[in-house]
Amino acid sequence: MSEEKSAHSEPGPEARLGSRVDLASVRGFWEREPVAAREVPFPPGTESFFEAYDQRREENESPAFSAALHEFEASTARRVLDVGCGNGYVLERYARSGRSQAVGVDLTRRAVELTTARLALARVRAGVLQADAERLPFATASFDCICSMGVLHHSPSPERAVAEIHRVLRPGGRLLLMMYHRDSFLFRIWLPFARTFLRRHRGKSIQTLVNQVDGEGNPLGRVYSRAQLARLLRGFVALEFSVGQLKPSDLPRLGRFLPDALYRWAERRWGWFLYVKARRGP
Repeated sequence: MSEEKSAHSEPGPEARLGSRVDLASVRGFWEREPVAAREVPFPPGTESFFEAYDQRREENESPAFSAALHEFEASTARRVLDVGCGNGYVLERYARSGRSQAVGVDLTRRAVELTTARLALARVRAGVLQADAERLPFATASFDCICSMGVLHHSPSPERAVAEIHRVLRPGGRLLLMMYHRDSFLFRIWLPFARTFLRRHRGKSIQTLVNQVDGEGNPLGRVYSRAQLARLLRGFVALEFSVGQLKPSDLPRLGRFLPDALYRWAERRWGWFLYVKARRGP
């Protein structure tokens, strides 16, 4: 079966879920559960918190990988928007580059507070405001580059969010995006195994397990194949896909014994993160 036909037959876990999850529920979860706050053993907003978070993140996405992905130094873009800035990791690095007029938005007040604290500790300047990705408070064609990492798959209407990103990005402007990957080891193999054989997950729906990747109580998560993401981004051109994020721990027992070259090969095919770079069409 072709990827295109498979994408039509599998439109996503509970494709109409977004229509049953309101924005207040999504906002409420992320206000209570800022990204990685449970995993980092320091008070959110402190210097120790950001240092520990950065170390954890860079074990999955190295600084060199992140620099290439986000084009911090290579890009000539001056007006950059980070949609879903979280605790400001990416926004800080855009601000550090010295070439960008960087702005970050996030759905939650807590994320704005954390990002503001990070920027103050780093002694760099960027705009930060609370805003909904589905209703961006910017004029048309305001930005040269927009990034959104692991955010839009939590939106009740990713179609509206993408339409807003398209609107505020200038024609020819750069889009850098990450969504969860449908054709990943986690989604295709591990989650079906877990709901069948692991006591703590037994009987849960795949949709529930996708949601719980980001924590118990998360109301909404989605996964995308390349074909599904290409359709979502139909107003963009020159799409470049890549895949990453397959930790050895995602491959129980087997993962730690894989040769590094084989692990990297598997990661590029079955990782949990689906990245795309694109440009806004005319």
